Amino acid sequence: MVAFVAMSLYGQPRLGLALAVGLAIGGLNGLLAATSVDMPGSFRFLSLVRLGLLSAGALAVGLLVEPAVAWITVAGVAASQFVMSAIAMRSVLRT
Repeated sequence: MVAFVAMSLYGQPRLGLALAVGLAIGGLNGLLAATSVDMPGSFRFLSLVRLGLLSAGALAVGLLVEPAVAWITVAGVAASQFVMSAIAMRSVLRT
């Protein structure tokens, strides 16, 4: 929501919408990762498939919003993953 409002103030509401959707889709990865821990199979393989599907979904939504800013949704997914990785690293380093 913050990304959408901030980019709207700069006169780019579609860019903000694409970024916000990408961040939201990337945020789903944590929930999906928690469920894939209990699934049979390689966690690494499931992670690659999960990230691939999330990226493809973000790109598809970005193309629906506006093809010129579709890459922003994938960048939002990537930014969300960096934030989740940093939080996990911080938590591991504290222990």
